[in-house]
This record gives sequence, C-alpha cells and structure tokens, in this order.
Amino acid sequence: MIEPEETSPISKAARNERRKAAATTCNALAVALLVAAFLQPLVSGHPSVIGTSAALVGFVALQGLLHYILKQVED
Repeated sequence: MIEPEETSPISKAARNERRKAAATTCNALAVALLVAAFLQPLVSGHPSVIGTSAALVGFVALQGLLHYILKQVED
C-alpha cells in the first residue's frame, strides 16, 4: 500500500512569489489584449466599436484582477 506523502506548509515567501507570478501573467495578458484588440485596429484604420469596447473592458478587468492578487501579498 502506498502512503500519501506529507507535504510541509508553503512558506510566506513562496506564497508571495506565486502571487507575484500570477499578477505578472495578468499584466502580460492585459497588455497583449490591449495591443492586439484595441491599438492594432485603430492604427490599421479599421476600428470596431464592439471590439474596442470589449478590449477596454477586458483590459480593465485583468488589471483589476492583478490589483486584487497583489493586495494579498504578505509583508
């Protein structure tokens, strides 16, 4: 019979690094969304009201998630 491994609790520094990595990922996705779905159509001369609005809403939502994650970083 295989016994489950005992895992030690994760340290505060490791939790903070995971949170910072998740926040960095959210930021990268938000910037990529902003460039691909908002700026590129505007620069090419083919703006779409729905696409532009969706890109801005997505950007703001991802930035909000980023700030929520970073507020959980422990001192």
